[in-house]
Amino acid sequence: MKKLLVAGVLLGALGGAASAADLPVTAPYQPPPPVWSWTGFYIGINGGGSIAANTHTFSNVTLPPGVAVEFNETMRRSLTGGLFGGQIGYNWQFGPWVVGAEADWQWMNEKDDACLFACGVNFFGSPGFPGGTFLTDSQKIKSLVTARARLGYTNGGWLWYVTGGGAWAKIDEDIALTAQSFGSPISVAAASFSDTKSGWTVGGGVETSLWNSGWSAKLEYLYADFGTITHSFATPATFIIFGPSVTTSSFDLRDHIIRVGINYRFGYGGPGYYGGHGYGAYRAY
Repeated sequence: MKKLLVAGVLLGALGGAASAADLPVTAPYQPPPPVWSWTGFYIGINGGGSIAANTHTFSNVTLPPGVAVEFNETMRRSLTGGLFGGQIGYNWQFGPWVVGAEADWQWMNEKDDACLFACGVNFFGSPGFPGGTFLTDSQKIKSLVTARARLGYTNGGWLWYVTGGGAWAKIDEDIALTAQSFGSPISVAAASFSDTKSGWTVGGGVETSLWNSGWSAKLEYLYADFGTITHSFATPATFIIFGPSVTTSSFDLRDHIIRVGINYRFGYGGPGYYGGHGYGAYRAY
C-alpha cells in the first residue's frame, strides 16, 4: 500500500512539472521604434533671403491753373536683402494628414536705391546744366509678419505642406527731387514715408524630424502680395518745374521669400514615445 502511495505522489509531481513546462514564458517586451507625431505646440527660429520685385512709376504734375505733366517715368525695381525671425504654431495630426496654424515675425533688410533722369549728369558726363532736375528714391522693407494655416502630408518623419494667410509689412520710402544750376545742386523737395501695409501670402515647404526628438528642421518658400502703394508730396516751382506741383511715387510690391528654420515641439515623450503613449514594461509570448 505504501509503495502505491509513493508511486502516485511521484507521478503527480512529474505531471505537474510537465504542465508547468507548457506555460508561456514571460520575457521583457522589446518595443518598436518610436513613431514621430506632429501634434503639439512648437516654437522656433528662421533665417533666409528675399527679393521684392515691383513696377515703380514717378510722376510730377503742376497745379492749376497751368496744369502740365512735367515727367512720368516707369521702371522695374528689385529690393533684395536678408531676414531673420521666429515662429510659433500648433499642429494636429490625423493619420498621415497634418493641419496647423502658424504665426511669424521677421526682421528684414530688404532695400533698393534708384535715381531718375541721369542723376543730374549732363550729356558731357559731368554734373551741371543741362542736367536738369533729377529724382532719387530709396525703398526698404524693415519687417514682415504673417499669420497662416498649414495643411500637410507626413510619412516617415517628413512633412510636406502648403500654407497661406495674411501678411503685414513695414515699408519705408525716402524721395528727394533736386535741380542742377550750372553744377550747383538745388534741393527742390524731399519727403519720407513709412507704412504698415497689409496683404496676403501663399507658399509651401518641407519639414523633417531631427535626432528622433522634439526638434525638426524646415525649408520654406513664401510669396507675399501687398498691392499698390502710393505716396505724394508738394514740390515748389523752379527754373525747371514751371509752377508749384505734386510729385507722386506709386509701386506694386510683391515679395519672394526663401528661408530655413528649426522648431522645437513641446510634449515629446522621449525614447518610449509612441504616438503620444508610453510602452508597457513586459509582454507575454
